[in-house]
Amino acid sequence: MFAEETGITKVKTVRFSEHENDKLLASGNDDNLNKTKYVSTPVEGAQLPLKTTSPSVEGRSNTLSSHSRSSKSTDAKTEDHNMKIPNWRKKILKFSVTLMFFVMAIGVIVIWTLHEGGGEIMKEDGLFTFDTDELELFLNLREEENAIKLNLGGVELKTLVKDTSVNDKCENPSNKYCYVLADGTALNLRSSQMYGVQCYHVSWKNLTSFLPEDCLELNHGFWYGFVNNKNPSRNTWPIQNMQISKRAILTGHNKGIGDIYDYYWLSSTGTTFYIINDVSVQVSFNHSNNNLFCLSPVSKETSSSLEYALCQGSSMKEAHIGTSKKFGLQPAVSFNNTDLEWIMDFIWDTQSLVIEDTKELIDFIVNATTSYNLSCSLIEIPLKFVSHFGDFKISSDIAKSLEELKNLKCSMLFNVFPVSSFESLNFVPGIRSKMFIENSFSDATYLQNYRDTQCAIWDLWNRNVQRFLLKELSKLMVSFSIQKFNLLTVPSVDRLENNRPSRTKELYTHWLNLLGNLTAWPNFQEATYRTQNIPSVIEISFKEVPSEKNASQICLSNSIPNLLTVSLYGYPLLVSTLDLSTMNDNVDPEILLRWLQVSTFIPAMKPPVAAFIQNKNILSYASNEILGLHKSIYREIDLQKYLVNSDQPLIRPIWWITPDPKTFTIADQFLVGDDILVAPVFCSGQRFRDIYLPETAVKSVWQHHFRNGTIRNFAAGGWLRKFHVAAFEIPYFLRKDVHPIASSDD
Repeated sequence: MFAEETGITKVKTVRFSEHENDKLLASGNDDNLNKTKYVSTPVEGAQLPLKTTSPSVEGRSNTLSSHSRSSKSTDAKTEDHNMKIPNWRKKILKFSVTLMFFVMAIGVIVIWTLHEGGGEIMKEDGLFTFDTDELELFLNLREEENAIKLNLGGVELKTLVKDTSVNDKCENPSNKYCYVLADGTALNLRSSQMYGVQCYHVSWKNLTSFLPEDCLELNHGFWYGFVNNKNPSRNTWPIQNMQISKRAILTGHNKGIGDIYDYYWLSSTGTTFYIINDVSVQVSFNHSNNNLFCLSPVSKETSSSLEYALCQGSSMKEAHIGTSKKFGLQPAVSFNNTDLEWIMDFIWDTQSLVIEDTKELIDFIVNATTSYNLSCSLIEIPLKFVSHFGDFKISSDIAKSLEELKNLKCSMLFNVFPVSSFESLNFVPGIRSKMFIENSFSDATYLQNYRDTQCAIWDLWNRNVQRFLLKELSKLMVSFSIQKFNLLTVPSVDRLENNRPSRTKELYTHWLNLLGNLTAWPNFQEATYRTQNIPSVIEISFKEVPSEKNASQICLSNSIPNLLTVSLYGYPLLVSTLDLSTMNDNVDPEILLRWLQVSTFIPAMKPPVAAFIQNKNILSYASNEILGLHKSIYREIDLQKYLVNSDQPLIRPIWWITPDPKTFTIADQFLVGDDILVAPVFCSGQRFRDIYLPETAVKSVWQHHFRNGTIRNFAAGGWLRKFHVAAFEIPYFLRKDVHPIASSDD
């Protein structure tokens, strides 16, 4: 991926090409004479002046004086001896001593230059230092701060490097930061600059005999991103307090927001960490309080390379914007053609219903549309209504109910399984026609346990499979008025073939493109992996959970960290869902209210029908206040500007407008743009909460509209302690500019 290729150099060995101008760092510290430290080459195309310094040796003059005193003590003997030596011999001796002195002087100068030489790249253009003894990369990102330290390779690498001899395998001979081990493993370091960020690239290639483990010290600010995909609801904001032992981060079919992958982390110091190539990695974070973030490829069989970059910007916000532009963490231009009318209404989630509830479903929709002025809009066809994974058929006893819904002008959202179960009618014909992905190590159809069922994975690299799926899904669309599809999680296929680390990403892309050929963009995704370039909708799941402080109290899970992280990852079109499975499909009425309130500010909402069947009295509130406010917000916001190549997220953390220590740890508030601040309440019975009102760029106040019609202005830049929030109050604030009052003379 990089322009430079790796080559071979030995630790403590320096090769200079004829045109090389880089010198070694000046130090003057005798303690560092046993370590060789190098300075990076300038950014390509940059004309950077080099500062030269003359090394001075502390204590050199004292040593010479001491030597002179000892010489005087033998003057008599020397003089007497010289009288017996012929002149021609004295001349030869004098010449030999002089020659020896010059040889020694030249040797000292060469050694001193190699260890301590002068010259360094100007710091404002970026500087990295590589310690070849310890295999540590130091990023001296800002002059006033300590360098960020990255330990490369792990303990095993140091042993392997010692056995590495110098040769000419580096294709770019001017690159001093290029190593090739005896087994062909290559390490290459380089820097680049683009979009206002300075990046330092680390590239491992040809991994065969060992897996490198690179560890970054976490002593620089607060870090944000996903590290816990096993239990995504426990991801925190920031992730500083989490302790994760080494585990593989793999795309797969585990339901949860942890299945949104992008291998991107951001620090409050304005530093970003991005894994460039599409490989499955193992990550540990602050394990046993070691203050380290370590990563390595999962296995030699699936990952022959690892490439990542550490980037630095002038601020946290600018670092994120520059990194998102550089590595594509932003929506695609194709969002221009998206259909967004459906976000103004509820999307009805029917997954908590059982098949026997179909009459209740019809009655609910009739009641909601006639008595509460709610649109039928999109209704998700329950998974239980589908015969088997891969059949693309709907049970005949359910088809009549769906016909009734179609008559009520309801559109359907159909869940697409990327697999075929062994019970499916298409399973055996698919095996015979080679329509499923095979394991290249055995040339047999690859079977995986998917939602507790043995399944084969549709091979979308096969054009015949694409044509078959398009035909089957087109039939369903016509029969049941299907407007959108929801792609369920695609199983990981990265381990099925060597040197194809990004197969899972490709499979997601194939599926989304196929579904996009059937319906107007966007379609829904239960999970995804680096598909910002394709218009799609991502679910943010909230759950009903017991309170951690009071076992008798019910709370809404705080999914704000997930909401903020997915938004920063470049997915602007988010839909809020309420998962009832943790509480046996029952919902506390106040939890339903609190979920509706926080969901008002997320682009789309998918409320569970079962929750409203249990709490019909909340329908009026949902229709008049929740949906009414949601429509007014998203009609006023120019949503399209956040959907097309935007490097600024729609849903933002508080530090986006006020980057200071007070805002770096706020995990239960968020911004919509710069002008709407949301501070949700999460627990039933909770009536007070602390709210931080951030400073803004212009003189302004934060305005709150109470449910009784009262409007109050609050000063920016401080806390509202124990702010009262009644059950039906929606805790949000609007930023309003303060204009000076005109004088009577004006």
